[in-house]
Amino acid sequence: MKLLLNNVSRSIAVLLIVASSGSLHAVKFDPGAGAGLEYTNNAKLNDSNKVSDVVAATYVGAKLTENEGALRYDFLTSLNKHNYTQGSYENQRYFNLAASADWAMVKDRFNWNLSDRFTQRPVISLNSNTPNNVQDTNAFNFGANIRQPVSRRQNFTIIPLFSQYYYETLVTDNRQYSLAVNWSYQLQRLLNLGLNLSSRSIDYTQQSLPTTKFTSFSLVMSGNRKRFRYSLNIGSTNVKRDNGQETSGFSGNADWSVDLSSRSQFKAFISTELTDSSSVAFSSSDPLNGNDVQVSTDVIRSTVANASYTRKDAAFDSLLWLRYNKLKYSENPLDREIRSFGLRTTHPLTRKVNGSYYLTYRSTKQLQTLRVDKDTTLGGNLKYKMSRKWHSLFDLKYRQKQSTTAAQNYNEFTAFASLVYGFGSVYRPTRAGGY
Repeated sequence: MKLLLNNVSRSIAVLLIVASSGSLHAVKFDPGAGAGLEYTNNAKLNDSNKVSDVVAATYVGAKLTENEGALRYDFLTSLNKHNYTQGSYENQRYFNLAASADWAMVKDRFNWNLSDRFTQRPVISLNSNTPNNVQDTNAFNFGANIRQPVSRRQNFTIIPLFSQYYYETLVTDNRQYSLAVNWSYQLQRLLNLGLNLSSRSIDYTQQSLPTTKFTSFSLVMSGNRKRFRYSLNIGSTNVKRDNGQETSGFSGNADWSVDLSSRSQFKAFISTELTDSSSVAFSSSDPLNGNDVQVSTDVIRSTVANASYTRKDAAFDSLLWLRYNKLKYSENPLDREIRSFGLRTTHPLTRKVNGSYYLTYRSTKQLQTLRVDKDTTLGGNLKYKMSRKWHSLFDLKYRQKQSTTAAQNYNEFTAFASLVYGFGSVYRPTRAGGY
């Protein structure tokens, strides 16, 4: 815990220092506070012991941003309290932090980068996300981006990076040291080729766990057209562990997006790599996708394919996404396949009222044990904007989980109402979705 507090306080201190040195007229500060009540007919997410409860939620938070000049940063933090009024769980407190800073010390040549992400994740990723299956986690990153032009068309980039991962419950805390060297060449105005060589070492806090070293080499190609953008990365990764284990394999990814019209876009991404579970868990901005992986000390092969369609009209904003993820572990019997999709639509009902509807489905198959979990969430909400700073929200949600492990089966209906002052939204660490 002391290590965790040092990381968080260090990130906050650095961001406060850089914020104080920025152009104050461009800094945007938004405080926030909110309160809400949530009724659930199954607080323990267990059909064999259904317990209804009303959860009183309160939060305070702040958002600090600077998007101009040499120093740019984004700082978002909140403290949540959940009071289970019927006593189904002890009252819970959750701290969340999402911070990042980018300082161009020498314009177009030398940047310092810092990020810190403190959040809650499940201890056992396949089990229901109740308070007794939640742990505090933290990912801290600090590094540099050093660019050296060779000619008008050629550039070298050196990226040293230090990362540190903390888990409150799991014995998987680790430090990572990496160095990447990139060469890029502008073959045509809209076509770039490159080479990438990187090395990364993982030292686990628990001394009995072997140090793991990754070395990767890849060819890179990227391009742009009027409505089409793409990148391709093809290479190989070698993994060595201090206990004598060694493996090598193909790694690569392809990413492309197409503007179908001025209001709609299609994106697709495929990737396969040899890596560690901490990097995978924190690589996704969506915590639900980040929970695909069970954090361990194994070397894993992560294979991902996803696609999304977005459309933004005057009357409707829509998002449709599909995702496939296969994870293979080097030692533990945790191999799994995850298939999921989701749909969300938002549209204004009046000048001050917005309606939103959503559906998500997720199927997880654990390959060695043949355990299968199917999760479905269906819901909708109304958001009423009372003024520039005040808004309220009313949300109805139905969740169902069907599992071959009978103790994990449940269905739950929730109704939630909130009043919020200031920025953004309230995040519910122990339950699906946000306020």
